[in-house]
Amino acid sequence: MFEVKTEIKIIPDGYESTNRYFHKHVLNNYLELGVTLVGRWVNEDKTIITEIWGYLDEKHYRDFFELRKKTKHYQNSLPDKLANDKWIISKKDMIITPTGDYKMDLHIISTNVLVQNEEDEVLLVRSLHRSDTLELPGGRLDKDEDMISGAVREVKEETGLDVAIKGLLYSSHNKTSGVVNFTFLGEVIGGTLQNSDEETTDVGFYAINSKNISKLVTRKVSEDRILNALEKKAQKFDLYENNPYKIIQSFK
Repeated sequence: MFEVKTEIKIIPDGYESTNRYFHKHVLNNYLELGVTLVGRWVNEDKTIITEIWGYLDEKHYRDFFELRKKTKHYQNSLPDKLANDKWIISKKDMIITPTGDYKMDLHIISTNVLVQNEEDEVLLVRSLHRSDTLELPGGRLDKDEDMISGAVREVKEETGLDVAIKGLLYSSHNKTSGVVNFTFLGEVIGGTLQNSDEETTDVGFYAINSKNISKLVTRKVSEDRILNALEKKAQKFDLYENNPYKIIQSFK
């Protein structure tokens, strides 16, 4: 996307009129020509309006204003345009380039893994970002990563252990943050148990049950997740790809 910031300075008391003109004439005119409105803001005293528009590319932006003049939307706006222009002091476009990819998906996929040792103790970690509680190892998927690979990676990064995923035990959706979480059953197949300098402390196996869990796990969402996973009620799960359709991994 080729993004352009437009700054419009207006005469005091002109905001209501220019805002009505924008929604009546300008917005639909831009949209019909393939321009995306990223956002539109006004300052506190309503004398500066800032718009960010997304064009297909630089040529689309350069050609846009001539193309616009030929549309019925623009021609129909001309009777109101003269009245609207009297409120505008100046209008300036600035081509802007993002410094990184900050787009957040509507929903974020996260995984956790329930791993137990021969004594049925549960593998828990204390994250550097959530140091107030112990929790199952896990985290968000990386870009283009499937859930199984992401779950295995997170356990390795946070605990040093290699695990094989054996099934899906629990899933939940945080409507507030948009995080969809899947808790898998894992089995240790290698590695060495150790803290991660960049992610975790207090990595270890803990005897957990419904009576003592609140002493170790202080966040209710983590407590519920662990207790539900410990019930070992397996859920059907398929990891597949399309074109052609192929099931890569399946749990029952």
